[in-house]
Amino acid sequence: MDNKETVKRLLGLLGGYKKEVAGIACCLLLSTGLNFCMPLAGSHIMDDGFIGGNRKLLIELVLFLLAASVTNSIINIIKEKIRVNISAGIQYHLSEQSYIHLMKLRVDYFDNVNYAEMLSSINMDVGQMASVADSSVFFVAAEIFGMVGGTAGLFMIDYRLAFLVFLFLPCKYMAVKYFAGKQKRIMGEYINRSQEYAKWFGDSVGGVREIRLFHILDKKHGEFSVKQKHVIEKHKQLDMLGQWNAGTDAIMLQVLSTLVYLLGAWLVFDFQLSVGSVFAFLSYSSYVTGPVSDILNIGCLLSGIIPSAKRYYAFMELEEEDDSGTAGQLKLDDIRLEHVSFAYGDGESVLKNVSISFPGGSRTVLVGDNGSGKSTVASLLTRLHEPSEGRILLGTKDISELPVKSFRSLVSVVSQQIYLFNDTIENNICLYQNVDEGKLWSVCRDCGLEEFVKEVSFSYMVGQNGAKLSGGQKQKIALARALVHDRPVVILDEATSSTDACSSQRIARLLETCMKGKTVIVITHKKDMLTGADQIVELEAGKVVSIRGK
Repeated sequence: MDNKETVKRLLGLLGGYKKEVAGIACCLLLSTGLNFCMPLAGSHIMDDGFIGGNRKLLIELVLFLLAASVTNSIINIIKEKIRVNISAGIQYHLSEQSYIHLMKLRVDYFDNVNYAEMLSSINMDVGQMASVADSSVFFVAAEIFGMVGGTAGLFMIDYRLAFLVFLFLPCKYMAVKYFAGKQKRIMGEYINRSQEYAKWFGDSVGGVREIRLFHILDKKHGEFSVKQKHVIEKHKQLDMLGQWNAGTDAIMLQVLSTLVYLLGAWLVFDFQLSVGSVFAFLSYSSYVTGPVSDILNIGCLLSGIIPSAKRYYAFMELEEEDDSGTAGQLKLDDIRLEHVSFAYGDGESVLKNVSISFPGGSRTVLVGDNGSGKSTVASLLTRLHEPSEGRILLGTKDISELPVKSFRSLVSVVSQQIYLFNDTIENNICLYQNVDEGKLWSVCRDCGLEEFVKEVSFSYMVGQNGAKLSGGQKQKIALARALVHDRPVVILDEATSSTDACSSQRIARLLETCMKGKTVIVITHKKDMLTGADQIVELEAGKVVSIRGK
C-alpha cells in the first residue's frame, strides 16, 4: 500500500462523523468571522481611541473585543469537545476492529507470535492513527477560511507589507519539509526499536522461572539496558526534533515580525500608514502564517502516522478463518481422514498420507511417541489447522466446506494445554452458557472437582490461566467444561497427563458413563486408557503404522 492510498484510508475514518464535522465547520466559520473583526477593532482602538481621544468609541470597542474573545473561547471549547469525541470514536473503532480480526485469524498466525510485541504494536498503531483527528490535521481544510480572511486583511492594510509575508512562506516551507523528512526516518526507527523491545520483553516475562533458576538476571538486565536505551534514544530524538521544529518556526516568525515593525515604522513615519494598522497587520499575518504552519506540518505529523497505518492495515489484511459454507443439520456421524498430510508453515510434514476412520459413537485411542503427530490430528479435527493435502469427512461432507462455528459445535476438547480465563471456576466451566446448578454440581462430582469447589466455592478466581490451581485441578475444570457442553464428539488430548492414578480411573469410568455413545478420541501414553477402546491407532513419525480393533 503506497502513501497516497494510506492517507486516503486514514481520512476515510472521518467519513462516519459527517454531522460532527459539519458542526465543527460552523464553529470555525463563526470563529473566523470574529477573528477577522478583532484586529480591525484593535486598530481603531489605537488610532481613534488612544491617539484620537474618542473615549466612547474606545470603551465600545474594548467591550466588543471582550465579548468577541469570550464568544470565541466558548466556540473553541465546543469545537474541541466535538473533535475529542471524534478522536475517541476512531480509537475505539480501530481497537474493536483489530480485536475482532485478531479473534478470527487463522490459528497458525499465533504459532510464532509474541503476545507482548503484538499488543504493543496494535496499541501504538491505533494511538497514532487516532491522531488523524488531531487539531493540526483535522482543521486544516477549515483554516483555509482563516487564511483567506487574513490575506484579505493584509492587502486591505498595505500590499507592500503583504508581499513581505508571502515572500516569507517559501522559507518556512523548506524548513518544515526538512524536519518532516527527519521525523519520518526517526519514527520508522522508533517503531522498529519498540517492536524489538516488546518482543524481547514478552520473551523475558515468559521465561521468568528459567531466569531465576539459572541465575541469568544480570545477563537479561544487560540486554534490557541496551534495548531500552535504543528505544529511549529514538524517543529523545523525536522530542528534540519537535523542539527544533518549534524553535525554528518561532525564530522565523520573530524575523518576520521584526521586518514588519521596521517597514511599518518607516510607513508610519512617512504618514502612509497608522500605528493601529501596523498592529492589525501583525495579527492578520498570524492568520496566514499559522494555518500555513499547520498545513506544512501535516507532512511532519503524517510521517509518524503513515508507518503505523501501513502496519495496521497490513495486519488487518491477514487471512481469517473461512467460516463460509452451508451447514444444514449437522449430527453425529463417522469422521474420516483420507490421505491427509500436514506441515507447520514451510517446515517438514508432521503428518504424511494419514488415513483413519473414527466411526460415530466409537472410542479410538491414538498412541505414539512425542512428535509422532497425535496432537496434530486433534488440531486438524477441530479445524484449528487445515490439511496441506487430503481431506477430512463428516459422513459424506468435507468439513472444509462446512462453517467453522457449526462444525466446532460438535466437538469438545480436553487437553494438557487447556486455557483457563482469569475468572471464576463457574464461568470457566460454563463459558457463558446457562447451566442448572444441580447439573453443575453433578458434573463436578463426576470429575472429582466437588471437594475442591466446596472448599473454595464456584466464585473462586482461578488467576491468569489457572495460576492459582494445580495442574490436576485445571484439567478437571477442563473436563467439567467438556461434560457441561455435552457435545457428540470428545477429544481427550493427554487429558490424564497431570492427574493421579485415582483421577485417571475416574476419567476411565466417565468414558463408560457420561461419554458412552459419543465419538471419543483419546490421545494418551497411559496403558490403562487402552481398555475398552474400539480401535487403537499407532502413529510413528507422522504415519499410521498399525490399527488394531476389537
